[in-house]
Amino acid sequence: MPLLRQPPALLRMSGLLLALVMLTATSGLRAKEYVPEDAREKDLLEFITFELEIPGGTWKDSSRFPQLVWQSPDRVLSIIGQCPLVIRWFDKDLNEVTKPNGKPPYVAYLDGRSEHRQRIRRMVTVSPGGKALTAFPHPSHADAYDEAQWLQDEQQIALKRKLLGVEHRFPKFNAPRKSEPSAPVLRDGTPAEAGFKPQSITAIRAACREWYDSSKEPFVALVASHGIIVFHEAFDDPATGTTTIDTPKHMASITKTMSAALFAEFMDQGLVNLDDPVGKLLPDFPVEGPKAFTWRATFMHTAGLHMKAGSGREVHNAWSDNWAANLLPCVVVGREHKYNNMDTELTGKAMELITGQSVLRLLKENLFIPMGMTRSRASDVCHGGECTALDVAKFGQMLLNQGAYGDTRFFSEETFQKMLPVHLKSRWPDAKFDIPWGMGLTYFNERDPRAGTEGIPAGKTLLSRKTFCHGAASGAVLRVDPENEVVVTLVREKNQEGDAYKARLAKFLLAVDEGLVDRKP
Repeated sequence: MPLLRQPPALLRMSGLLLALVMLTATSGLRAKEYVPEDAREKDLLEFITFELEIPGGTWKDSSRFPQLVWQSPDRVLSIIGQCPLVIRWFDKDLNEVTKPNGKPPYVAYLDGRSEHRQRIRRMVTVSPGGKALTAFPHPSHADAYDEAQWLQDEQQIALKRKLLGVEHRFPKFNAPRKSEPSAPVLRDGTPAEAGFKPQSITAIRAACREWYDSSKEPFVALVASHGIIVFHEAFDDPATGTTTIDTPKHMASITKTMSAALFAEFMDQGLVNLDDPVGKLLPDFPVEGPKAFTWRATFMHTAGLHMKAGSGREVHNAWSDNWAANLLPCVVVGREHKYNNMDTELTGKAMELITGQSVLRLLKENLFIPMGMTRSRASDVCHGGECTALDVAKFGQMLLNQGAYGDTRFFSEETFQKMLPVHLKSRWPDAKFDIPWGMGLTYFNERDPRAGTEGIPAGKTLLSRKTFCHGAASGAVLRVDPENEVVVTLVREKNQEGDAYKARLAKFLLAVDEGLVDRKP
């Protein structure tokens, strides 16, 4: 079978943003720019944004496969040097073909090595009359949530498994299991049953109403304690608003926590170990040496990666892990906490390789549906989740229950303990920072705004010091307080309040904190 060699390619220079946005997980969610200083690093970060395309945009002659070229051959050549890519074509049944056989969509697998000996792999899906789809629709498109989209993703995943020879390597991944005794589930009840002062509900409502009146950003808030919902209300314009308690909102990076919980299911079943090197599953990464990093490092953002936040392309390309591997020459493991999305995307690639299923299908079928999160969906694994306040509260209650919700156990208490934050220096003594971080989790020790005055201890926090979860650029809130058995959620679409957000959130959490009858620190 003749093998085609890909010529160097072509880019439409459009003013690429090289500054990478890193969002802190603190309550204020300040955007912090990471600007790479190393010239080689800048070049590689630029290279991985380039895609392959069909000259002229679409595949016009369906009697033969189209040519695939890089966006901007000159720039690609200057970054990676000569890199002839061997192209192999496969039909929808994964049969290798040299010309179209009437069985679209077709997948092109491209493989080569740069002058610097870097492995360059790309995968592109094409159909007659269509464009080269490197990553399918952007997650903001409605198609990203569609079953048909997942099937296209799974064609690429199946081909990747075939090319790597791992179709029968992994044990079966099992759905969450039924267990006894049942863990607490959320239900309506009275403040007294939940351990809340009766008047606290009025204070919580007032804080929420003031927040909406100031920001004009609609939201839904929920407070539960000991599995009992004491507050669940929507805040919107009373005349024109459309937000109800059943309206899903953008969860942003709280999606990472949900993806981490799914990964915990894989850990619990022995399919992957948190301290395994990533290269044990994803072959373009090393398994030893200074460039090798573990799944723990990806979750703790110490792997040295820092791809542009918010791209969302990675979830719909089976070989997007190679895009991250192309950055290995500049990776320094364990020195810095570099918050980014690609770390989480890599965990999704691992789960897809093990199961042959789209990670979005896995999230729906093995997390959302078994937990009764009926109005939840995700368009990626790092920032594309949409949930109602009740749905994300169920997820929070599952974490409070250490891996179970009702009669369904997602993972063991032992596995849950592995998710909890630990200080970076406990794993990487040379780390520049020593913040606590875990699998999509960090601690929230938000200071009581009155601390140090009125006889209130200077170190007093809002809720207990063991309160955990993850921040969100949308301003969505999930707080899980294991000491007081409290779950707090707030869902909304965006956060454009700046520093005022912190003050309004603190006032809301203070109303919750003061409502507890027997508050534990």
